[in-house]
Amino acid sequence: MANCVDLADIMEAVSCADSDNIAGVAQEIEIGFHEDVTSYPDKPSSSSGAMSMEDAGELDGDLTIKSGAKTCKFTFTDGTGEFTMTEQGEAGGENVLYKATFERAKMSSAVFGFLNATRGRKLWAVVTDKNGTKYLLGDDVNHAKRVAADAATTGTDSASDVNKVPVSIEYVGARHLVFTGNVIKAGA
Repeated sequence: MANCVDLADIMEAVSCADSDNIAGVAQEIEIGFHEDVTSYPDKPSSSSGAMSMEDAGELDGDLTIKSGAKTCKFTFTDGTGEFTMTEQGEAGGENVLYKATFERAKMSSAVFGFLNATRGRKLWAVVTDKNGTKYLLGDDVNHAKRVAADAATTGTDSASDVNKVPVSIEYVGARHLVFTGNVIKAGA
């Protein structure tokens, strides 16, 4: 089998920017409905020869949604968001579970409306980490979905607990990939 990706050395930090590394995710996640997407970015392809390791780890292109389609920019409580990518699956069927979890302080009708609107729906989501790297949950074949999270709670102790609504979104992708494109409204 031909190599799809040319291996290369991954060196220790070689510039000041290489040492920049902040934990956590940016305080806003963008979410939309899968059926509103007109095109997803392409997965890396080695059709014209072996790719560099950087090319093998990036989606190519933008996420384009229908003209007039709405997205939700969900601002959550700072310091509560986390994004993970976990390898899973049996030999020959390995894949990656992308998971975004976050909390919104204070139960409210608007947050409950979001939960109701996204329950059981096919979704896409863009998460940005605090280093500025973006991740796309969802593709043209496999969508993201909101899954059960911890209970919404009033808390019990006003000195130490938070009235909050936890949210969790998952997507199973074929590979570890970053999203270098943008969310574009068709016709905009």
